[in-house]
Amino acid sequence: MPTRDRPPRRPPRNRRKPAGPSAAERASAVAGNPWVRRISYWAAVAVALLLLILWMVSGPACGISGVTVDGYTGKDTAAVQQTAELVAGTGSMVRLPVGDMRRALTRFPGVLDVRIERDWPRSIIVDVTMGEPVAILAVEGGGRYLLSPSGQVMGKAGSTGGLPVIKVKAPPPGGVITDPGQRAALLFIGWLQPEVAGRLRNLRFQDGRLFADLANGLELRIGTPTKLAQKAQALAAVLAQADPAALSRAAYLDISNPARPMLGSRIVPVVPTPVPGTSSTGDTSTTPVPTDTTGGTSTTGGTSTTP
Repeated sequence: MPTRDRPPRRPPRNRRKPAGPSAAERASAVAGNPWVRRISYWAAVAVALLLLILWMVSGPACGISGVTVDGYTGKDTAAVQQTAELVAGTGSMVRLPVGDMRRALTRFPGVLDVRIERDWPRSIIVDVTMGEPVAILAVEGGGRYLLSPSGQVMGKAGSTGGLPVIKVKAPPPGGVITDPGQRAALLFIGWLQPEVAGRLRNLRFQDGRLFADLANGLELRIGTPTKLAQKAQALAAVLAQADPAALSRAAYLDISNPARPMLGSRIVPVVPTPVPGTSSTGDTSTTPVPTDTTGGTSTTGGTSTTP
C-alpha cells in the first residue's frame, strides 16, 4: 500500500516550572519559626537593657547633685567651687569627670593635682592638692609672684622670705614659665637644700649662662645649665666649709666647674706712702697691686693666677 506523507511533529512545548514562594511568604515562614521568635525576643530585651544602662549612666538618675571642694587654700575659693560644680554637671556617679576636673582646676594658682571621690548617693568630694612655693618670680618693673616646683605662678608674693628669687623681664604667658633659661634656674633651685636656696638673689639667665647673687652680695657664677646637681653640691660645700672672711673679701664664686669651685677677689687699691728722705712733691709714684681677678683662689686648695 502506498504510504502517506506524515506531517512533521511539533516540538514539545516547554513546561513552566512551578513558581517558588514569594519574599513575603518566606518572611512569614521565618517569623513563624519558634527559634527565630526566641532570638528576636532576647535581642529586643538586650537592646532595651543597653538603652536603660546608658540612660542611667548619663541621665538624671545617676547625675551629680552635690560637690564639696577640700584642700584649696587660695583666695578665689568661690570661683573654684563654681568651676567644680560646672564640670561635675558633665559627668555622673558612674562616669566621674576626673580628667575634665583636673584640667579645669589646675589652672588656678597653686593647684598641682585633683582627685575625686564618690559620696553616695549623688555627691562627690573634690580633693585639691596645693603646691608649696619654691621660689619668687621677680618681674622687672614691678611684680613678685610665688612659683611652684613645676614653674606655675601661684599668686602674688607678699612679704614671703627665705625663698630664692628668679629675675625675669616679663610675667610668663599662661602663668607657667616655659623659657629654657628660667626652667634651668628653677631646676637648679630644686637641687639645693632649702637653707642654701634661700640665700640666692636675682637668679638670672644671660648669654647662655646662669648667674645669681648671694645674700651677702657675692656674685655666683653657675655657668651653662649643665651638671646642675653637681653644681648645687659644690655651692653647698663652699658655703659650709669656706672661711667666712674669705667669702666676705671675694667678689664672686665660680662653680661652673663643680669639681674645682673658685673664689675671685676684688681689686684692692694700695694707698701711696711717702718714702723717707724723698719729697712728697716728687715724681715718685706707686701702682695699685691687684689681687687675682681673672683666675681666683681655688676652694679646694692651690691658687690660680693669670698674668
